[in-house]
Amino acid sequence: MRCSLVLLSGLLAAGCTPAPAPPPEAPGGFPYGVPGALERARVKTAIVEEKLRTTLLPAMRAHGIDMWIVLDRENHPDPLHEEIGGGFAGVRSAYIFFDAGGEEPEKIYLGSHVQPADSVIEKIYDEKVYYGYSDDGIVPELREAVHSRDPRRIGINTSKTLPEADGLTVALRDLLVEAIGPTYAERLTSAELLIRDFRIHRTPLERELYRQLTEWTARWQVEGLTGPHVIPGETTALDMAAWFEDRALELGMGNFHTVRVVRRGDLLPRHAADIPIEPGDIVAVDSGLFYLQFESDMKRTAYVLGPGETEPPESIRNAWAEVIQTSRLYASRMVPGAIGHEIYDSIIAEALRDGYVQDLRTDPGIGNVGPEHEIALYGHSLGNDLHDIGARVARDAPFAFGERVRFALVEGEFVAMEFHVGVPIPEWEGKKWSARFEEIGVVGPEGLEPMIPIQTELLLIHSPD
Repeated sequence: MRCSLVLLSGLLAAGCTPAPAPPPEAPGGFPYGVPGALERARVKTAIVEEKLRTTLLPAMRAHGIDMWIVLDRENHPDPLHEEIGGGFAGVRSAYIFFDAGGEEPEKIYLGSHVQPADSVIEKIYDEKVYYGYSDDGIVPELREAVHSRDPRRIGINTSKTLPEADGLTVALRDLLVEAIGPTYAERLTSAELLIRDFRIHRTPLERELYRQLTEWTARWQVEGLTGPHVIPGETTALDMAAWFEDRALELGMGNFHTVRVVRRGDLLPRHAADIPIEPGDIVAVDSGLFYLQFESDMKRTAYVLGPGETEPPESIRNAWAEVIQTSRLYASRMVPGAIGHEIYDSIIAEALRDGYVQDLRTDPGIGNVGPEHEIALYGHSLGNDLHDIGARVARDAPFAFGERVRFALVEGEFVAMEFHVGVPIPEWEGKKWSARFEEIGVVGPEGLEPMIPIQTELLLIHSPD
């Protein structure tokens, strides 16, 4: 897997370039052309409607569940709350989906508070029942909804290993059992695999929105690493982290961000307020933006040029070329039907044959010393959560990683290809650069297809003259 000299020369021919100039801002709204409140609401309604109409019923039928009940309450929403159109939960609310044998599931909402006319619930649910602050609350409405439809198997959100599918609290389960009675309580079953399939089978509207979110994320990352606010000798990792936070607020989005600075093989204290970046440092950001019910997670990496430098040293460029070569191997293994831990085992086995050693660290702080080249993998599903419900590329350890490591990839699934390779850098007294890489892709018929063009060249941070 390690790059041949011919491949290296081809990869390095383009060299490293400064950050590309951003496109002009769209008129009105937020920066980057991010839409305002009314357009966001329209997009959300369209996505939830398409999702419930096209992907839910196949997931229910695949796992033999003819009724799915999601329960939540004020200040304690279920993890699926947003993607099924959740509004203000009030005292208690129920989202009930029933397979009556047609082409779409029946959608019933039970809640204490009337939802606004422009809400997803009012627009797309077939039946809405608002019980107010009645003495019996949701119990009789829940009983009637179940008894009148007589489901054979009722899916509920409980799971030992998938947090996204484990939203039902003990108190709400007790209430459900009381409401429906012992006969129907015996028909309750975990909906974890239904939820997995419902979430990871992506619709056209989801794919388009997520591609746009990935583009916004990459632009935000590049600007944060290379913009005029970044001045070697003055700017600290904490300054850069603050910029990412402020810019996300300007975009009207939530975010997470971790700025890492590697200096001669050692990871500096994260977000230190008193350590400015300096020439020769490698600065990377691991971050994502949160938009509607979706979250991105990716990395971008930059090198700090010294006075008179126009590109990083050859050793740094060679190390990054190994990263890109590893990404190609990784992407080729991400095919529909491939099992998470088997993908991991396959890539590691090929790397070992090529002379790499396995690095089990997911967050290396100090570069190891020695001639060996190292590799570590920790890829994951993503989309509605940073670490989502689909297959995970990791060793076969379900207690640590959940059953995701034993899930098969599904065509169209969103994944983060994430890893690092450790490459000895001669100028660092043999310490290794654990070069990190994370890109968002879609599982295609022949391997991972990048959501947007991946970072193939290091970004450049220029020092003052």
